[in-house]
Amino acid sequence: MKAARRPLLSAWLLFFVFAAAMALLLQLVVLPFWLTELHAGNGLLVGGDWVGFHVIAVDLSQKILSQGWSVWELSPQGHPPAGIAAALYALTVPQPYVLIPLNAALHATGGIALMAIVRLLSPTDRGAFCAALPFVLFPSGMAWYAQLQKDGFYFTGAFLCLYGWIVLARLQTWQSGWRSVFAGLIWLGLGLGLMGSVRVYAFQLMQGVGVLFTLGLAALFAVRGAKGLLPWKKCVMSVLILCLIPILLQFSPTSVRGSTALPDSGTGVPRLSWHGSEFAKDRWKPTADLPRFVENSFLRIAVLRSGYFSTPGYRESGSMVDRDIELLSVRDFLTYLPRALQLGFFAPFPSGWLEPAKSVGGNVMRKVAGVEMTIVYLAITFLPYALWCFRFRVEVWVAFAFGVVVLLLYSYATPNIGSLYRLRFGFLMVLVALGVAGAFGAWRDFRQSSRFTFISKANSK
Repeated sequence: MKAARRPLLSAWLLFFVFAAAMALLLQLVVLPFWLTELHAGNGLLVGGDWVGFHVIAVDLSQKILSQGWSVWELSPQGHPPAGIAAALYALTVPQPYVLIPLNAALHATGGIALMAIVRLLSPTDRGAFCAALPFVLFPSGMAWYAQLQKDGFYFTGAFLCLYGWIVLARLQTWQSGWRSVFAGLIWLGLGLGLMGSVRVYAFQLMQGVGVLFTLGLAALFAVRGAKGLLPWKKCVMSVLILCLIPILLQFSPTSVRGSTALPDSGTGVPRLSWHGSEFAKDRWKPTADLPRFVENSFLRIAVLRSGYFSTPGYRESGSMVDRDIELLSVRDFLTYLPRALQLGFFAPFPSGWLEPAKSVGGNVMRKVAGVEMTIVYLAITFLPYALWCFRFRVEVWVAFAFGVVVLLLYSYATPNIGSLYRLRFGFLMVLVALGVAGAFGAWRDFRQSSRFTFISKANSK
């Protein structure tokens, strides 16, 4: 990022001011005076987790003031946003608007991280800046930078992880020396820290991604060594360093909530909640000759998916999809793949943008989603062109694989469109950013082609 300090700094300031201004406007003007039916008090929207986080944070901040900082904890009742808010409430006032600078800074950092990723492909800062705009400007982002939510930490961390992986995948990094390699590891570590600080399962998620990337990049470095692009000694060292990443993540915290299946390190048998144990014993159909750790990975996702169907509140939700489809084996996952891709890339579909919602404020959210998805569809249209235009650049394939793999995982595990829309948002924005980069590439190629045609005709005369 050094070479792009000034453009990125300017973009960061613009993104920060935008997010802070919009958050202040929503909390202090729009909700209290214009959309009072959606106002839960204190500048918070009705129906979100942030209302409960605020209550927990206020209670903890009062304990801090009366008993001292020894009672503070990062994750009271398992909610890190409440712990962070409590600390700021104790230092200032117990109102959500004191979190706006932090949330705006996280959102701006996520924006420039996405811009830095695309800038490795785009020849102009303008193209990279525009590629980051959907993530920064979409109203859905106000769910984390204008409220109390985990996603600001999570998505910013995901973009930093992706930037780190791209740096480690680039040939220039290993040709430049160990300082560049260390920088890539630092970005990856910072991203993991941000993601894991609010969602512990992020370590498991990134471990899976790390295994896939390590296998792919190992093959890439073998090709580079065979072509003489990099000394074999560096190729071997690079693969060893990449292999260390998923191995080290094996020792990270992996205790997650609810019905997630976790492998027991001693036996390899999944360690499940009560719901997961019942699911694994009575319903899951094991695949013969499939390695246990692979089977467990699919089982975890299947248990999470089934949890939505058995959880009150989700079970009756109007945004549930495919209620009659259960994933009970690895074969079911393969059969469901086209549908998972469809949901991950394109849900909610146009037919549902104007349908009446059951929840309070759901109608507004669906209209907002309709506007956002229209832009997503336009950007995704140019994604194939981006893959073709930058087909010889490892950066585009790492970013594409990162976005698609995580998008698919959430599509499989989340049969609720409302939850899926929020959980997959940052990863979909990676693909949207690539699509925008592809649109700029298509426009550049069109102009060059038109100019060539005009010059040829002029010369022929």
